[in-house]
Amino acid sequence: MIPLMLDLSARRILIFGAGVVGVRKARHFSGCRMTVVSRSLSPDIFTFPRVSIKQMNVADAKDEDLAKLVETHDFVIAALSDTEQNGRIVRLAKIAGKWYNSATGSDSNILIPSMIRGEEYTIAVSTSGFAPAVPRFIREDLEERYAGLDNMIRLLHGLRGQLKEHAPDQEMRAEIFRSVLRDERIWQACRENKDAGCLVAGYR
Repeated sequence: MIPLMLDLSARRILIFGAGVVGVRKARHFSGCRMTVVSRSLSPDIFTFPRVSIKQMNVADAKDEDLAKLVETHDFVIAALSDTEQNGRIVRLAKIAGKWYNSATGSDSNILIPSMIRGEEYTIAVSTSGFAPAVPRFIREDLEERYAGLDNMIRLLHGLRGQLKEHAPDQEMRAEIFRSVLRDERIWQACRENKDAGCLVAGYR
């Protein structure tokens, strides 16, 4: 597997299942155009901004009806509690040449990682399904360890523009950035939402 960041805002996501797992998968694609297919629906499904709901029992649906749904979407997520039905959905996705992920079983050509999101950053962690507890552990550790990261990124972005004028050497700028990132006083100001401009001034 090769990790990528993709703009899926114009793509269509098809999710089978609207239970706890289906909602978690949908949350990963929040902001995309989604169709959720399920017999029972969690109220959380209705909170997503670009979601269409198709209430049906997948086990009772014909292959040709499911295939039509699959054909009109770009990504197919099988998040039902029924392993057999998830396998059926994956089979149809393969025939249609789609990207697909199964919540049960290991047959997927895309993996959905554990995500850490801020206003200015996204971090994805995956163990390819071998140890699901590890990504959560890493996510919680990073969220605690790097509290204030959004502020640090904004600070470095502003500093970068200033240094391009006063420090034309790339290696010199890189060393300044490393020094700022190692400065615990600046990190503390970022955690507390304080103005760290005066602390950064010494690095310009």
